[in-house]
Amino acid sequence: MKRNIFYKALTLFLLYAATVNAQEVQSEAIKNQEATEAVVSAGSASSKDTKRQEPIETINKDVTSETAKELIPAVRFGDEIKVKLGGFFRAEYYVDSREVVGASDGLFGFFPQDEVYDTNGDDLNEVVRQNFSTQATRFTATVDGPKLGKASSKAYVEFDFSGGNTVNVRMRQAWAKFIWQKGELLLGKAWNPFSDVPFPYVAGLHIGIPFRAFNRGDQIRYTFKPTDRLNLVVAGVYQTEHKSILEESSNSDIRQNPVPEFHLQLRYASPSFSAGLLGEFKSIRPATKVTNANSEVYKTDEKVSSYGLGYYLQFTKGKFGLRTGGLYGENLSEYFQQGGYAVKSIDEKTGRRTYSTSKVTSYWLNLSYGKTWAPSFFVGYSKNLGFNDDILEGGNFFGRWQNVDHIFRLSPSLKFSHKQWTLQAELDYNRVAYGAVDYADHGKVKDTHDVSNVRGLLAATFFF
Repeated sequence: MKRNIFYKALTLFLLYAATVNAQEVQSEAIKNQEATEAVVSAGSASSKDTKRQEPIETINKDVTSETAKELIPAVRFGDEIKVKLGGFFRAEYYVDSREVVGASDGLFGFFPQDEVYDTNGDDLNEVVRQNFSTQATRFTATVDGPKLGKASSKAYVEFDFSGGNTVNVRMRQAWAKFIWQKGELLLGKAWNPFSDVPFPYVAGLHIGIPFRAFNRGDQIRYTFKPTDRLNLVVAGVYQTEHKSILEESSNSDIRQNPVPEFHLQLRYASPSFSAGLLGEFKSIRPATKVTNANSEVYKTDEKVSSYGLGYYLQFTKGKFGLRTGGLYGENLSEYFQQGGYAVKSIDEKTGRRTYSTSKVTSYWLNLSYGKTWAPSFFVGYSKNLGFNDDILEGGNFFGRWQNVDHIFRLSPSLKFSHKQWTLQAELDYNRVAYGAVDYADHGKVKDTHDVSNVRGLLAATFFF
């Protein structure tokens, strides 16, 4: 059933592309003929009527090519509407030296799982895993819309096949944008502003997790542009795809949060250098009801408030590229960061709980050089800083990787680009320090031991 749906969708897509291409060729021939007639009749004066080429707006993308050209021509509907289809086919093979912590059926590999021994003392997680997948294949559609007053409009939709549901389709982005001379308003699902920073040049789909924030969500975002190079970003984000972890009684219903996430950013961008300062604040409601020891149910409105700070830098000159970033914050599990929050007290009469948030800091650096042949080097480090208070022992933790003290990654890669194709090879070396949680010392991880693994990856991508 899945294959039939996919093949039908692919067939319609290719038929549409072929039809559009034929229309574009015919339209281009007519334009050339008209241009020739105009030159004959008007001579050199016709050059005054030449239209200026509009600048192309770039969209921050995690999978890119230095050499691919657009294959599918844009289609115009009248004078104002233009539709551009695109995307890429991606096939990848990866092999892990042991079981890993990851996501999306292992396509996203973060770091090795801890040692777990059987009766004979053999490590159950010391198992080589490998896979070949095309699930990351992606389709996009960009629509230039009509003007609304003084604002131009644009819409963008993006989906792939790594959703893990019945039909395996996942909507990654779907947003509309209104653009003025000094600002723009974005409405819809897009990269979270805390994650919408330059992507490192790596082959793995993890794009730097857990050292770089990774999150998409529905949002209202306004970007004020006082100058051509300076931007001030203000946004309210709802957790729709990547969410904070809540109490079991809440059924993970993030809609009970009192307010959306708030974001404030200052960004600078020039042709060769860009930088940004990032800030976010959120308040979540882990539960709406609690149950005491006598099975009596009480309403609760306890909230957990937290913040995050971050930065990024990007410098490019010729074939050389440098990208780096870092963050510090509390309860950032929805960004695939270590930590979250935990219970610090329980009222004996009602069962109501209070919470404490944990802190994390992460940094990454990426260097690349080249265009056709482009070697790249990535290094990342993440550190669990413990909780703001002592926490209760006994599994009342809501977040990620509580028993991890720090994570380190070293990742060299090589990318070859030729027209529509890119071929990539990468080695990820990951080392993680597992340990015991000291509940009497702010939940810090102590008595650690290192576990390491290597992931080898080969990927081929065709852009269209």
